Amino acid sequence: MKKVSFRLLSVFLAVLVFIGISATTALAAVESPDFLRTEGERIVNESGETIVLRGTNFGGWGILEDWFCPFSDPSGEENVYQTLVDRFGQDATHALFQSYRKNWIIEEDYKNVADMGMNVVRLPIWYRNLQRDDNGTWYRDKQGNIDFSELDGVVSMCRKYGLYLILDMHGLPGYQNDYDHCGKSKSMSLFDDTDQGARYRDVTLELWTEIARHYADEPTIAMYDLMNEPLGTNITRDKSLKQSFWDFSDALYRAVRSVDSRHIITMEAIWDPSAIAGPDVYGWKNIVYQEHLYDVTNPSYLHKVNEIRRAKYNAPFYIGEFYPRGISSFDYLFSLYNQRDLSWTTWTYKGAGPGAENSPWFLYGSSDIEKIDCVNDSYETLCEKWGNVLRTDSGAFTRTAFADYAKLFTNGSVDRAALYTFGLIDSLGSRTQRQALTKDKINAIQTTIRDWIRKLKTGDLL
Repeated sequence: MKKVSFRLLSVFLAVLVFIGISATTALAAVESPDFLRTEGERIVNESGETIVLRGTNFGGWGILEDWFCPFSDPSGEENVYQTLVDRFGQDATHALFQSYRKNWIIEEDYKNVADMGMNVVRLPIWYRNLQRDDNGTWYRDKQGNIDFSELDGVVSMCRKYGLYLILDMHGLPGYQNDYDHCGKSKSMSLFDDTDQGARYRDVTLELWTEIARHYADEPTIAMYDLMNEPLGTNITRDKSLKQSFWDFSDALYRAVRSVDSRHIITMEAIWDPSAIAGPDVYGWKNIVYQEHLYDVTNPSYLHKVNEIRRAKYNAPFYIGEFYPRGISSFDYLFSLYNQRDLSWTTWTYKGAGPGAENSPWFLYGSSDIEKIDCVNDSYETLCEKWGNVLRTDSGAFTRTAFADYAKLFTNGSVDRAALYTFGLIDSLGSRTQRQALTKDKINAIQTTIRDWIRKLKTGDLL
């Protein structure tokens, strides 16, 4: 029976291959970025050509997470930041983090992304990249202007390599969710009905107003991602926060629109389209809805994507982050997104930690990067640990098997064998590639479990 079943599968696979490993309808390539806008369920350029954004996140650049970045604090970056400020002062700490960002992502990384056939980078940042404190005190240049030089450098590199940029506000003053990846776990107070909550919202409104004012005429920026994973899991389970979240989303939308009428704004529903207002509730225009999908089976991903279709928002949807947990698979996810012309960005480009060079969480990884000790390391040691060794070309980082596999799908390819069998059969890539990816995913699951156990012990896994 095993032999017969294998033969039947082989015949079925041969038919699928004969039908063709297809790409979706012809979509415009990005050469020199021009302004994007929405048109119904499509993202289009100034010529009206459909643009499907396919790329990755530069996670860990603007805001650090200790499971894949070179520091140790499961509660988030804020505690490390404050410890360093107490030891060395505000300006020295800011300079240290600037050195980190300068080395974490270098020009070669933009080239790597472009060479993979990707056309977009989502850049997670937090307010402390631009502001000294949560009262809205800006870092300023010698002329007294708000210092956007680091973000300007990212824009310049994206423009040079024909990449669109999504500015993703991963951490806001007051924190928009309870997880460490917004800066500090269990600290969400942005939506509180208190004077402090109102102050945080005012600072956030000013923050986005000035960002939008500065980049209003920059076509390289595809869209503004106003709040990463607002409310976290509470977005669907705590209905008491729904109205304040919706109203503040509208306030942010109007703040941006007061200075920038052209750029797309992306609203994060995260897990479910109904978690955020449809476009007609507040009269939102030129917006893209965003979800982050981390499900454990391929059928559950199909259910999620069908929810997007059933929402009938007459607006594009974009998968800002995703990873096939459990028994779900990359071949199915990539094929499903490409078949539906959904824009996507993998989480994430680069990682440092145990087994990172063999992890499908990353395109480039290293196990050889030493984490800083913010309490005991001297400033010179901190500068060394966050210096040239972090560069992708330092010799410490390795291109992962996942990077070569993901490249197969950046042109819109659909593995129909995987799509129609829920990943039971696949036909894109070599057997060696698929075996390596499976092995790496098993290793990554083990690493994830260890990280969850660690955070359970510290109380930082909600």
